[in-house]
Amino acid sequence: MGDPRILLVDEPTAALDHERSDSIVRLLRRVTDDFMVATVMVTHNTEFVPLIDAVATMRDGHLTAPVLTVA
Repeated sequence: MGDPRILLVDEPTAALDHERSDSIVRLLRRVTDDFMVATVMVTHNTEFVPLIDAVATMRDGHLTAPVLTVA
């Protein structure tokens, strides 16, 4: 869709098994790196934290902690 600078991804692994979830998150990581876009992924699954650059935690619609850089 054109040349986006940001991807907004809402629960991309919600209904997937572990293997498929892993491949989707790794694909998002590759797209982010290869096309130099920012990707904001909303998820309840913390298993993939090692693959991301930063984490922001929300509770009841409010940030509960500062953004944590994972690198």
